[in-house]
Amino acid sequence: MSDAQGERRAEAAAESAWRSLYVLGAVAALVALAGTLADVVLTMIPGWEASTVPVTVEQWFTQLHQEPWLGLRNLDLLNVTVSLVGLPLYVALYGAHRSASPGCAALALVVVTLGTAVFTANNAALPMLELSRDYAVASTEAQRVALRGAGEALLAKGAHGSMGAFVGFFLSSVGTLFMTVAMFKGRLFGRVAPYTGMLGISLLLVYIAGATFASESSRMLMAIAMPGGLLMIAWNLTVARRLLQLGHAAND
Repeated sequence: MSDAQGERRAEAAAESAWRSLYVLGAVAALVALAGTLADVVLTMIPGWEASTVPVTVEQWFTQLHQEPWLGLRNLDLLNVTVSLVGLPLYVALYGAHRSASPGCAALALVVVTLGTAVFTANNAALPMLELSRDYAVASTEAQRVALRGAGEALLAKGAHGSMGAFVGFFLSSVGTLFMTVAMFKGRLFGRVAPYTGMLGISLLLVYIAGATFASESSRMLMAIAMPGGLLMIAWNLTVARRLLQLGHAAND
């Protein structure tokens, strides 16, 4: 067997090894999208509106004790789950662009992974649930004061809309933006998908920054978030479809 034949076989074997990851990435994109849409639907259910997000640590403890699933949702546990589930998508996108745009795709994967790790580590949902249980059975005011202090520290680090949560959201969004640049350079996903992702994630970045640093939410921010979210839905669907095609092509 010649060296050229050996190289071709090695390349074919390497591409075949990515087959399952392309399919896994497509499934991850669809599951993550389903989770995001579920969060939107939950917000429309009476008693689960955005207005149910508590303000004080005592209100958080009460909500988590009386309605734990609502409290966990309000503390972004669903968003954390969606971020973790979506990671295989970026691994698959890196694999698809490892030849056409390796540097940008690798940077995107690293930044998204870092953002997801920060978002997950800072999230206050499960620790606050544990504190709420301790608070409910606390027998002295000294214990309650200590638990309130611990809760306030957790909320400052990773409550919904907090500066701590912003870092994870921001990094993940920037990583997605880098990946759309890699997609544009690689042209494996056509031209529409990269532009859709670039515009969608850019709008969501503006929304995330505005929602975090503005003194109060505004209609303008929602007007930015809505088209950004719709564009990212389209991007996820397009990317999932193309990854499935690549996965099947690797079988041929």
